[in-house]
Amino acid sequence: MKKRTILLLALLLTSVLWLTNANAAQEWVPQKTLSFGGTVWSIAFGASGTNQLAVGTDYNSNTYNVEIYEMSNFNRVRGKDFTDNTGDQDVYDVAMRKGWYEVAIGCRDDLFFYNSKSGSVIQTFRDIDGNIAHLDYRPDGKRLAIATYSRIQIWYTDHKNGNRRRLRTLRGPTTQNVSSVAWSPNGNILASGSSDGTVRLWNPNTGVNYAVLRGHQGAVRDVAFSRNGQMLASVSHKASPAAILWNVNTESKIRTLGSGLASSVAWHPDGSTLAVGQWSSNGDIILFSAHTGGVLHHLDVNSSVLSVDFNPAGGLLACGGNRKFVKIFKLITVNANDVTKDGRVDINDLVAVARDYGKTGSRATDVNNDNRVDIKDLTAVAKAVNPNFAAPTLAQEGTSLLFTAKEIQQWIQDAKKQGVDAEGIATLEQLLTAVWHQANPPKETALLANYPNPFNPETWIPYQLAKPAEVTVSIHAADGKLVRTLALGQLPAGAYQDKDRAAYWDGTNEQGESVASGVYFYTLKAGEFSATKKMLIRK
Repeated sequence: MKKRTILLLALLLTSVLWLTNANAAQEWVPQKTLSFGGTVWSIAFGASGTNQLAVGTDYNSNTYNVEIYEMSNFNRVRGKDFTDNTGDQDVYDVAMRKGWYEVAIGCRDDLFFYNSKSGSVIQTFRDIDGNIAHLDYRPDGKRLAIATYSRIQIWYTDHKNGNRRRLRTLRGPTTQNVSSVAWSPNGNILASGSSDGTVRLWNPNTGVNYAVLRGHQGAVRDVAFSRNGQMLASVSHKASPAAILWNVNTESKIRTLGSGLASSVAWHPDGSTLAVGQWSSNGDIILFSAHTGGVLHHLDVNSSVLSVDFNPAGGLLACGGNRKFVKIFKLITVNANDVTKDGRVDINDLVAVARDYGKTGSRATDVNNDNRVDIKDLTAVAKAVNPNFAAPTLAQEGTSLLFTAKEIQQWIQDAKKQGVDAEGIATLEQLLTAVWHQANPPKETALLANYPNPFNPETWIPYQLAKPAEVTVSIHAADGKLVRTLALGQLPAGAYQDKDRAAYWDGTNEQGESVASGVYFYTLKAGEFSATKKMLIRK
């Protein structure tokens, strides 16, 4: 019985989440651009506790070749120059140790360990036998893998005693350059990519290369494990395929992704999305669905993308390249009914859908993405706006209405033919009533009798406006003391008589306390008009 209850609760929660997000979509929007003096070769986010981004660049006299940025405000907090033993100052890769303010820096064939909080160099290792192409910390931070042009090195990096040292060298095909390495989440597998087009899987404890994955037509530039460690992504400089998704357990190809020269890849922390950086003069980032292989987003960068990374929380995506800047994108949730993209769903969204009604093709007003703006889109937005269409925005300046009664009547007919739900049809009927009231305003402003009367504990106060006005209803006790003020705002001409439009009073004062039985007076003020009537609370 307990298992059944849990299952029902899970299904209910799933249904609620689906209803909540049915009209929501996620988009990546440019958030910040950071400029540098040289090519940005590498970027790396730190752990969520550090909230930092490390950037490695070519040396330039105007900037440092390693800079640390705080992601809460995108301000630079640290900067330092690093030089190898030949005088070269180009930093080709940086890696941030998860959970610590430690950055590994590859400057040609020298390796540096840097404290991004204090700004001090922890240790320096000169001439580590090969130019450094890529660095990757094991998730627990106790190992660092280094890809050089002919081999892979594994270093011990336990921070407790500062005893950083090389543990072993994994010697693969020494005639081919090793361009990238990546640890599996549990640290039991090390993947590498090489210029011979292969992806290799290694046992990092024994140094054994136990699998060779073939499928790329050109050099493999980057590899990355999914968060659960079941999948591995690789990208290549050869035009097709740009990326391959591998099953790590079966050592087989799952699917290929896209085309074009790719240089970098990163997994979103939730494991559903892959970001692939394109290598071209006006490059971009392509976001693929890991489940279907379909393209989710194209992010314009206007630079060859050399490095991409998601922050640990998954809300930021950063990239760097040869145009000497880092571009940061932010993930936002957009309501599909907000077709005007102004952050709210209001009458302007309904107007936009009405203007596109009957049109085909991809457009923002096609909220259900079926390539046609029809009654389903219109009713979805109408329900999201508000069932009470007594807002002054139903009319443009002067007396011209945004919609005509004839248009709405046609929409109602279309809705019934298309089997739109009863709520959607009722919403259109409310819109029709509101438009009719504005098109046929009362001849005079008047305050009408409240109902029910006597009442307990609530009542509705109807009225009508011959012209637009700022409306308030004030309620006084028999001794003249003000009990409650209902500020109804600027309203258009019309009849406000049914429960959806009349002023409502719940029988409480300004402090939310229920008032006593007795006689009360309510006063309507609309522009220069004022009128008062009597009502009775009987408990």
